[in-house]
Amino acid sequence: MKKIALMGIFAVIFFAGCAQQTPKENLDTFAQCLTDNWAVMYGSVTCSHCQDQKKMFGESFEKINYVECTQEFARCSTLKWVPTWEFKDWSQLEGFQELSVLANKTNCTLP
Repeated sequence: MKKIALMGIFAVIFFAGCAQQTPKENLDTFAQCLTDNWAVMYGSVTCSHCQDQKKMFGESFEKINYVECTQEFARCSTLKWVPTWEFKDWSQLEGFQELSVLANKTNCTLP
């Protein structure tokens, strides 16, 4: 019985630790900084990596300058992949990007 109780406590602690992330509300300033620095994310509702990128920002994603490629074909016609991030120097990063990469590219500060 003690083993089962200990395993249960361990499981709760383990999964609680895995669930911890940067609080989504803390990403508002970062997301706004990306937009203020002309970063644009091109993506698609059918792209799982795009959905993962959006989830990383949580509700703060509404502050990201986002182009939905299934609706704005012309703006996405030269892209090879989505998600693609484009920056004010016209450089692009293809695929899912960690927040630290976006921060380095735009000089925005992570919370």
